[in-house]
Amino acid sequence: MRVRSLAVPLTAATAVVLTSLVTVHSVESVEPADSAEHAEAAAPAGPHHRGVPVVSHRGAPRHAPEQTAAAYREALRQGAEVLEGDVQLTADGELVLVHDDTLERTTDVEEVFPERAGADVGAFTLEEIRRLDAGSWHREEFGDERVPTVEEVLRLNRDRAGFSFELKAPEKSPGVATRLAELLDEYGYDDASTTRAGAFRVLVHSRDQDALREFESALPDVPLAYLTGGPMLEDAELAELAEWTVGVFADPRVTAASDVERAHDVGLLVYSDPVDSPEQLGMTLDQGYDYLVTNLTETARRVRDGRDPEPRAAGVVVDHVYPNPSGDDMRPEESEYVALRNTTDRPIDVSGHYLRDGAGNVRVTIPDGYTLQPGSLLRVHMGPGTDTPTAHHADLESAILNNTGGDTIQYYNERHVIETVYSYIAPAVS
Repeated sequence: MRVRSLAVPLTAATAVVLTSLVTVHSVESVEPADSAEHAEAAAPAGPHHRGVPVVSHRGAPRHAPEQTAAAYREALRQGAEVLEGDVQLTADGELVLVHDDTLERTTDVEEVFPERAGADVGAFTLEEIRRLDAGSWHREEFGDERVPTVEEVLRLNRDRAGFSFELKAPEKSPGVATRLAELLDEYGYDDASTTRAGAFRVLVHSRDQDALREFESALPDVPLAYLTGGPMLEDAELAELAEWTVGVFADPRVTAASDVERAHDVGLLVYSDPVDSPEQLGMTLDQGYDYLVTNLTETARRVRDGRDPEPRAAGVVVDHVYPNPSGDDMRPEESEYVALRNTTDRPIDVSGHYLRDGAGNVRVTIPDGYTLQPGSLLRVHMGPGTDTPTAHHADLESAILNNTGGDTIQYYNERHVIETVYSYIAPAVS
């Protein structure tokens, strides 16, 4: 096999690391006795990591509907250095950016095409997909957003950032790799050149090695990365990948610095799975990852550059989560919850403030009339129950807090501004 030689430095391998800490929270069936013990400290300002490019995962999906023009424009506004997206083929051979196999989660396909709502993306023509509202599910003001084509996002970018395109479910989009190669070649994305931020102008990644090989045969000089996620691969697998790819993905929550070093030792760059909280962003940099993949571009840049990661914080923090209560996670009055804490000496009106889960799919809004007293907690339960001044019960249909691996919670004020982000890691249960 051909060995691809690229004069690209391991951008984070020689960087000075931060000294931040991620607290691992228990998900045992016991409520925390002292909530302060379970609060994560804000990531401290530290040395700069300006050589580590920030990859905007699906654009800016915590500020605008994922993989829409609005999300990519917002990512660029926040300083995105790489735009990431999932490429699929329509029934008539057009390249669109959609993450899921179907259009149900992120469009109104159930209303427009009720009999075909569960069909794969590739079952629809581009004209049909254009009819779908791809934004209202996130917030009503995004109702004019549509599923974009790859070509539209290439034009929107105007070479301000690099790209990282995933060949998504290629078995359901036969020929997607070749078609993407043709389009990138047409737009001059045909080699391993880099941006001013040190990122590749374009990189293609996938969980499917056959699809990556297909792309390589069509456009051999564009760098490739293997998307595995989770733990770092074994040494033999890394060595084999190093013969024809430039990078590998891994999850900083389950890797150690020595794992990243193993990939570096065979010449591979390491891309993170998406990380969002200041603590987990800092942990990723500490381990020596080369690319910082995130849903929160501005926060990631601030952590990387040693600045205050949450400049809009106004006194309310996520104190702790209780994701795994004894018995049913959605038991009435005692369901899973997120505890908010007022860190100030004044009351704070939290009416209309809301939480989003790690995937950004569920929004839990605090109703009118809630004032968080100084130094006090408000528990936002996901299940049914009777509201009190210190507890709100959202009465969702199902649990949203991950109690087997961990999760991230974003806390927004009534102006849709993220004030704080909180992540927890659930320990493995034997």
